[in-house]
Amino acid sequence: METLFTLDIKSSVTKSVLDVFDTMLSFQLEPVQESDAAGLSETRIVGSVNFAGQVSGIILIHVKKDFALIMTSAMLGITPDELEGDDEIKDVISELSNIIGGNLKSFFNDSGFYCALSTPSITLGGDFTIKTLNTERYESLSFSYQQHTIRIEVGVKLQSGYQAEDAKGSGLPAASRVDPAKIRNMDISTKVPDSVINVFNTMLSMDVQVSSTISQSDLEGMRTVGAVSFAGDAMGLINIQITSQFSLQMAAVMLDMDINDVDVEADVNDVIGELSNIVGGNLKSIFSDVGLRCELSTPSITRGSDFKIESMNMERYERFAFSYQEHVFFVEFGLKLAEGLNIPLDDVSEINYQVADKSSPPPAEWPDLSGISDKPDSLPVEIEAPVSQQAERPEEMPAVYHQKNWTGEPKTPSPVDVNLSFLLDIPLEVSIELGRTRMKISELLKIREQTVVGLSSLADEPVDILVNNKLIAKGEVVVEGGKYGIRVIEVLSREDRIKSFR
Repeated sequence: METLFTLDIKSSVTKSVLDVFDTMLSFQLEPVQESDAAGLSETRIVGSVNFAGQVSGIILIHVKKDFALIMTSAMLGITPDELEGDDEIKDVISELSNIIGGNLKSFFNDSGFYCALSTPSITLGGDFTIKTLNTERYESLSFSYQQHTIRIEVGVKLQSGYQAEDAKGSGLPAASRVDPAKIRNMDISTKVPDSVINVFNTMLSMDVQVSSTISQSDLEGMRTVGAVSFAGDAMGLINIQITSQFSLQMAAVMLDMDINDVDVEADVNDVIGELSNIVGGNLKSIFSDVGLRCELSTPSITRGSDFKIESMNMERYERFAFSYQEHVFFVEFGLKLAEGLNIPLDDVSEINYQVADKSSPPPAEWPDLSGISDKPDSLPVEIEAPVSQQAERPEEMPAVYHQKNWTGEPKTPSPVDVNLSFLLDIPLEVSIELGRTRMKISELLKIREQTVVGLSSLADEPVDILVNNKLIAKGEVVVEGGKYGIRVIEVLSREDRIKSFR
């Protein structure tokens, strides 16, 4: 029986990449070892597609921009000088990503693991990293063509408790489960901001507000972007773009930690990824209410000072700005319906704010975070970031920063004062784990009635209480009225619960 760890993902991707580049570009690539691969530290373009379903994850294709230019001219049959801008380059890289990702999707499906493919996204810039969270299997492959290098990354996981019929619409044809009128009347311009406001209020006790006007400086500097993609009847993405300083503050609040103790990588990634996942899950529920079946990918994190993210081929695009105290952050949403539904959406691309000024402070690098504390008078320079834009966007600016006076915020309100109503109807699976064991198939086949299977836990140890397969508490077995139950004796701290999402 195949598992995610026995699948030969590397051979499947290698064959796909070699075939696609040969067929579409007449490029004969050579696989190379990671240590032999040239660096990709210069301005580069990354094409990505997400898997969602029983297998969830991402495939990334990294190339330098100068090689992307050569690839595009070869595919279009023109010289590099005839290319008029980046749009043609992005189209070619996204198409290659879609084909290679589609081949890997077919490989997963043929191996008995259902998944759907999202629309492709493009990340373009000179200073950024991309990391997919919560993956169980990771592969990195490199190829060379003349002096150029292509790097392919795959990060995937199996979704436990997955029901394939949910994504496939329980076998029902689209016409019987989709309401075209409701789909066209989805008020995305209201539902996305409402979801973001509720999540920040509930998870962080932060009263964020929609901003109709921002300054140019709010678009500049280092930032962290958490993104999830939709795949199925509804395809697209949602990402949350947070400045470096605000992301530290959010992690400190959510994990109940001193800001000095927050890990810029692990803690911030977990918090921003989880917030993106929750907002994406809320939108998935909205799609489900109108009959659209879709799956959500695992979240990914992009961090840097010079990059733009663009989801390709979207029919509906919305971009919102939000503010909390002196911080400004952005949320982008893109949506496209599967072609088989035959329900066209109005082609809408909206930036729901205005830029008040065009001033740009001098460039800078990451701030020194060593002196940060949670006291108002000790916070250093705040970094803020450019964000991905699709229509009527300001010109890309270099990484910059500006000084702001941070004022202390009051203690957050008690959780009983927070409106949880929008979360109360979300179903969760609660399970109890007495213990675990590992055995060979030959040992499993020997199990008969009365066989004793030894577990890792002792008889008197507390049992694990899991919600959606994530450990949240420990308890002890009780018997009352002839029925078994679990008495909760310990609830994990907020920090430990967040860490269990990794």
